[in-house]
Amino acid sequence: MKTYTLVIVLSVISLAGFSQSLKNGRAVTSSDSIAMGASYANDIYYSFENGVVASPARNTWDIGFRTSIWTADIITNDGYTVKLYTYPKSDTTGWNAVDTTGLGSWPVMYNDENDWENGAFTRNQLGHPDYGWGKYNPINHDVVGDSIYIIKTLAGSWFKVWILRKNSIANTYYIRFANLDGSNQKDITLDINPYQGKNFAYYSFDNSQLIDREPDTASWDVLYTKYIGIQPNGTPYPVVGVFNNTKVYANKFEAVGPDFFDWSSQPLDSTKSPIGWSWKSYSMNTNSWNVADSTAFFVETWDRNIYKLVFTKFEGLATGKIVFESTLQSPSAIISPEKGNATVSVYPNPVTDHFIVNFSNVVSDKVTISVYDMTGKVVFQDEQVIDNNSAQVRLHEAGLQNGLYVLGISTGSEVYTSKFMISKF
Repeated sequence: MKTYTLVIVLSVISLAGFSQSLKNGRAVTSSDSIAMGASYANDIYYSFENGVVASPARNTWDIGFRTSIWTADIITNDGYTVKLYTYPKSDTTGWNAVDTTGLGSWPVMYNDENDWENGAFTRNQLGHPDYGWGKYNPINHDVVGDSIYIIKTLAGSWFKVWILRKNSIANTYYIRFANLDGSNQKDITLDINPYQGKNFAYYSFDNSQLIDREPDTASWDVLYTKYIGIQPNGTPYPVVGVFNNTKVYANKFEAVGPDFFDWSSQPLDSTKSPIGWSWKSYSMNTNSWNVADSTAFFVETWDRNIYKLVFTKFEGLATGKIVFESTLQSPSAIISPEKGNATVSVYPNPVTDHFIVNFSNVVSDKVTISVYDMTGKVVFQDEQVIDNNSAQVRLHEAGLQNGLYVLGISTGSEVYTSKFMISKF
């Protein structure tokens, strides 16, 4: 089996109105809604292609563990009354003599609303090797707990908590918790491996069990949820908004009309909440919610399609219903040449100035490299003979503009394709 690497260098410029051409002949707009229920009782995991994927209740878990082996992130259910405090009077050597006098003046630890990797338990992190609740051991790769926390659970119970250790290689957490007076102490072991297809594994202190409540990561794009957001004056406050899944990107445009589709005129944001909660506001005069009618979001989904998202209605506490329109900017069926037995991938994606294409099982050393825009038009083509001793082909000054493209590799008998996006201006 031969494996080739194509290094493609592209000269890119800004494109105004690239997606507008899609609107004039390709884009598809649909209206949809989600309902979180009264008092926002449910989280809604949503796919732009398939609609609601899952709607689990929010009142089943207290903390959540990031499922990747190489992370120490632990979040809390901060949007649903869970409160976490860092014990300020001692490190773990003071476990047996925890004194909560003055707890009311201690700051509550919230999840970072912009970063999935900075949950409430890690907000005190100082940078590697300090991850907030513990420190990284370079010998065995474990994270060893050095902090005590006080938590108020969903059920209103109070516990002191010590994350003893994460065995990174085994992806297993060891946790100790007890009543504030030290009674009913429990040491538990949590195996996170069964949840690696999801972003988080969740835990309930009152039920002493892991909760499987999240759909597979690759099945959803955005999460409608209630969480703690930071107000313009710096005050933490519970809000209802939208989080992006990991590997899902978005950008925001304000004061734009309904015919605005130039999503590539600014970069896509890779953070957790480029959509967030501020697309709506409450009017004290009318006792109702208003949605910003000139705000548009563009979302690059898990499968790398671009959707325009415009909110049209928010009903608030009574129903938790949110109504919106989505416009598909880059339907995957625009180009569908026959695909051979090779696997093709582009890295990095989105592209700024160059990218690498990896593919295998090519039956010929002579290939035609084509780049298609989203209307199916060939915007670049070149024929190359690949030397068996060389795994690189360089294309200079392609002059491609910002947007979504399809790369086609043709061997004469087979065509291999992969989508990629250029985002540089």
